[in-house]
Amino acid sequence: MELFKNLINVLMDNPERARYKRGTFAKPSVRIPHSIRLLVAVALALGTASVQAGIDVASNAPYTPTWDSGDNGGSGFGAWVLSGSGGTGGFGGAELKDPTAVSITGMGTTAFTLYADPGGSGAFSNADRAFSSPLNIGDTFSIQLGINFDSGATGSKGFNVYSGGVGGTQLVNINNFGSAAITINGNPMFANYGTNAMTLNFQLTTATNLHVFGNGRDGSESYSGNFTVAAAPDAFRLYASNLQTGDIAKPYLNTLQIVPEPSTLLLITLGSLLT
Repeated sequence: MELFKNLINVLMDNPERARYKRGTFAKPSVRIPHSIRLLVAVALALGTASVQAGIDVASNAPYTPTWDSGDNGGSGFGAWVLSGSGGTGGFGGAELKDPTAVSITGMGTTAFTLYADPGGSGAFSNADRAFSSPLNIGDTFSIQLGINFDSGATGSKGFNVYSGGVGGTQLVNINNFGSAAITINGNPMFANYGTNAMTLNFQLTTATNLHVFGNGRDGSESYSGNFTVAAAPDAFRLYASNLQTGDIAKPYLNTLQIVPEPSTLLLITLGSLLT
């Protein structure tokens, strides 16, 4: 990172802020036009950027040894609120599991998951979480969602995005019932079974439009759609209810991210590189 800071300072003609090291690089002997220096500096900044407004993963320390209500790992999100019930003779709750144990790939070996079984018991489990602040225009909220078996004859599992908190307005519902089909707000999203983690993105493109896009679990399907919203997303819920029994039917969640819109990302990154 220090090398990139120095290189950008040289390109931007700030020699007093650059730290030269023999054999590393030298200030150009031919003066480069300011516009070219700026373009190169921007490209370097974007190429080395790793800036998120929010990020969390299930392997973070607050979730060791158990994932509990009130835990708050990473940054950019509020504390988890977990709730559930076993219904009549069933089980409902939240835990950490290895998705690769049920053949789900692409989301690591530790993920958030919910159990709510057996079917017909009335068991349910919810994992709710707010953002630290609502999405700004251009921001993208993304998740990894893993599903192998369907939810069973009476079950459902999925993911909701809200404005006004989880008690406010549901903007998006991604759901799986008792078949391969995954729906979004009641309409087809993905049709096929598979074991690939789905990376799902929710980008606020304008004050009233939410762009949802991502990959299916079969390795070939993709989705892109736009939804009219009255307010910016600020919370989500992972849920499960009346599932068929077994880890293979549970929903798995990991890698929560909020990425700033590009111009904000550039300012953040340049600021970190030039200071």
